Amino acid sequence: MCHPKIIKRLRAGQVARLQRMYRETHCPRTRIRIQMVLLSNQGRSATEISKITQQSDDTIRRWLRRFEEEGLKGLIERPHPGRSEQITPAVEQFLGECIQRSPREFRIRRPTWTTAHLAGVLKRKLRVIVTDECVRQHLLKLDFVCRRPTWTVKPLAQKRPGYAQKKGL
Repeated sequence: MCHPKIIKRLRAGQVARLQRMYRETHCPRTRIRIQMVLLSNQGRSATEISKITQQSDDTIRRWLRRFEEEGLKGLIERPHPGRSEQITPAVEQFLGECIQRSPREFRIRRPTWTTAHLAGVLKRKLRVIVTDECVRQHLLKLDFVCRRPTWTVKPLAQKRPGYAQKKGL
């Protein structure tokens, strides 16, 4: 049977740095790892920590060992493997500039942008292939909101007075 893993007693300065990191980090996984170390420093066993953090005993031991080997840096979230982002800051800036111009300037025969058309412009101009959803997410980061276009009957209303009036008015 494995004995509960307890880290060596931390100095006051280390505890203060861990507590500050705990308050300031935006990553929930980093926060829970810091909590594991702080609980271990209080003398709690891996089993007790696992009940509090809802992580397995093995996970607790792995992170405590990594903290002992690497220190604070060992707790911070590392980059994950996988496909790199297609939309770089330069592409995002181009997207922001496009959205402020008319689609007709890009030979699109529509008065308003759609995420599909923006993705097409990125593909043609910059050779960046992204989905409509990816474009939508980056537009949200740039504080643009995507909505379906509102269709009006303005030309008919101008030809026939009262055509688009609401009932009862």
